[in-house]
Amino acid sequence: MILRDFRIGWRLLVKEPAYSAVVIMGLAVGFAACFLLLGYVVHSLSYDRHVPQREQIYRLMQKWNTPGASGNWNDSTSLPARDALVASGLPLLASAFIQRDIDVRTGSNVRSIRLTVVDPDFRKIFQPKALSGDLGAALSRPDGLALTRETAVQLFGSIDVVGKTVQVAGQPYLVAAVLEDQPSATTLPYAALAGIRTGIWKQEYRQLVTTNWGSSHGNVYVKLPPGAPVQPVLDAARRAMLASSFYQRQSPEQVAALNGRDMIEFRLGPLAEAYLDPLIKEQSSTHGDSKTIFGLAAVGLLILLLAATNYVNLATVRTLRRQREIAMRKVLGASAGAVSRHFLAESVLVCLVATAIGLLLAWLLLPVFSDLVQRKLDDMFSLAAIGVSVLLGALVGLLAGAYPAWSAIKVRPSAALAGRGNSETVGGLRLRRILTVLQFATAMGLTSLTLAVTWQTHYASNLNPGFDPAPLLIVRTDDDIRSANVRAFEDALRRLPGVSGVAVTDSPVTVNFNSTALKRDGGNPIEISWSAVSPEFFQVLGLKPAAGRLYDASRDKREDRGKIVINEAGARRFGFASAADAVGKTVRMPNGEEPMQVIGVAPDIRHRSAREAMQPTVYYLGERIGTFTVRTSQGQQAVQAAIEEMWPRYFPNDVLELERMAALFSQSYADDLRLAKLLAASSVIATAIAAFGIYVLAAYSVQRKAREIVLRKLYGAGSAAIGRLVAREFLALIGIGALVGLPVAFVALQRYLASFTEQAPVGVWTLGAALLVSLLVALGSTVRHGVSAIRIRPVQALRD
Repeated sequence: MILRDFRIGWRLLVKEPAYSAVVIMGLAVGFAACFLLLGYVVHSLSYDRHVPQREQIYRLMQKWNTPGASGNWNDSTSLPARDALVASGLPLLASAFIQRDIDVRTGSNVRSIRLTVVDPDFRKIFQPKALSGDLGAALSRPDGLALTRETAVQLFGSIDVVGKTVQVAGQPYLVAAVLEDQPSATTLPYAALAGIRTGIWKQEYRQLVTTNWGSSHGNVYVKLPPGAPVQPVLDAARRAMLASSFYQRQSPEQVAALNGRDMIEFRLGPLAEAYLDPLIKEQSSTHGDSKTIFGLAAVGLLILLLAATNYVNLATVRTLRRQREIAMRKVLGASAGAVSRHFLAESVLVCLVATAIGLLLAWLLLPVFSDLVQRKLDDMFSLAAIGVSVLLGALVGLLAGAYPAWSAIKVRPSAALAGRGNSETVGGLRLRRILTVLQFATAMGLTSLTLAVTWQTHYASNLNPGFDPAPLLIVRTDDDIRSANVRAFEDALRRLPGVSGVAVTDSPVTVNFNSTALKRDGGNPIEISWSAVSPEFFQVLGLKPAAGRLYDASRDKREDRGKIVINEAGARRFGFASAADAVGKTVRMPNGEEPMQVIGVAPDIRHRSAREAMQPTVYYLGERIGTFTVRTSQGQQAVQAAIEEMWPRYFPNDVLELERMAALFSQSYADDLRLAKLLAASSVIATAIAAFGIYVLAAYSVQRKAREIVLRKLYGAGSAAIGRLVAREFLALIGIGALVGLPVAFVALQRYLASFTEQAPVGVWTLGAALLVSLLVALGSTVRHGVSAIRIRPVQALRD
């Protein structure tokens, strides 16, 4: 009997192709959007599930409590803490996980890959699968490497590479193992592994990474026995930190400023919580924001709900038009169960067909969606996911068909056959109005959020960084200015046509996460950011002093150590009365090192995104600098081409990293831009669904009010009065939708903006714009039926 109902339903769909196409495609779009968004959510919840015994693995996290520190927990931890755990005698395994990009030469090709340096215990903790070779040898040899399958294919074109060599900085390294690629849902992505004794690290960098408690370059992972307590592990790290010379060098003022807290605080974070850990504030490819992810899940379900709502509205109107058919079925002996089963089967059939088409649409759109969310969603179309989608489609079909089926059961044969039963009950009409309100509330909420996020992203991306970034190019090298080769490259840059200035820094302007403790004479120690620069830095950026003077290549040398420049925020942080008051004063390390004189105060420039306040910063002269800022006076494209042409002559084993300064600032808001695009796509879909829903409601409203309209015409009502009669209902529904959706959107907007220290003047214009869009959509959707109402012929309406 069920199969017969499906066959009848199929014949009815084929008989009315226009109706079927509209209904099925509307549902299919809803299913596709829901599948992609929920698939992304499932992907986000599956991080690190492939790791064996992951419930025993923890991240060693740390938080700095020094004055001026952010107070946020961080996954990056200094390696001396790992050494303390290993030496503690506790039954545990520990491994570093330190990543950096390296340039690898194979034959005549040079490619940049991500190298991850780990300890031998990494194998025991994470148990990576070796396809060939010996991972233990790769991690124990200073000249050993292990490549993933994907990296091996990129470098050599095959995975049969064990025993082959690559060159890094002109030195050969042996490929000792090939590993299976990791799933994309991992917080520990790697392309190549090397041991902690690797020769790729320069001795100076190794010394900094392995011995300095104040230097955090990567992660530390700990594996404990089942049921082992975590507190002894934290106590071991704390004891070692308190006993270190790094901690002992603190001045009495620094210790007092901690207010009884440790300078560095430790905790163990479960690996299972790594991707969505709310204690980690920054977002990256290995960390996501749970509020955003679950918000997208709600959006996906809402879109599916709106699509199903449209189907309910249309199916209900169609049921009213089929009342005579239903009455004949009942007269011929069909029971209420048979009638309801038929309508439910028809609804399930429609939803299953829509699910199949929606899955096809999702598959076609997956590359675009993956690029949008910047995630490799390689497990989206698993058999389990497809099976759950089919079950969801069937469930939606049952739920969406329930009300049309109930409407069919309520049909009275005598009234329907007499032509008096073609109207909807008051309760049914109220339900469909509520559904329409929900549609417009969702559409308006998403539209207002889209406008607000887009405007804030545009505003933040175009904030004045304190200088004009347009003529500036950034060129990064792997070495620093102490290298003769780097100095020769600098000289060649200065001689290029179209180059008006070259400065060198330790990192690009937009990447400044170094901090130190300094104190002015008679003041308390403060935590302040620092940046190492060449004497040309301020001139190349086009900055003028706020007080005193800035570095000048004609007066200052890179090796000068007794003079510094601070920014205006730094002058305030030190407690100087004004920028001019800071000039000539001295500051020093709290432990009493040689004093440094403030020769000038620079204007504030933006080193980080608009989510953070302007950083107090001190600028040192230094030689451990290798990032070039190039000012172009004309023909920036020609300068870029010239740099690309000369690069291999100086760095034949390195990949050129050349970027425009303006692009670096935009990268700070890449996540916000992706969120805006996702919300925009969702709001367009929701608005389209709402437009279709009110179109259907308008069609039925005109049909339901046909006799009333005719009577009003007979009593002299003009076209304007009839138009107002038709529009009044929909304006009321949109108004109620605005009262429901816009306050929720406003709260969500305020929470989003709260993460920025500098907010765009959003106000309430986004809410008004969303309401205006909805009014225009409603007008466009109902105008046809409004015109139809005005043109109704009294004779035809009264006859019907």
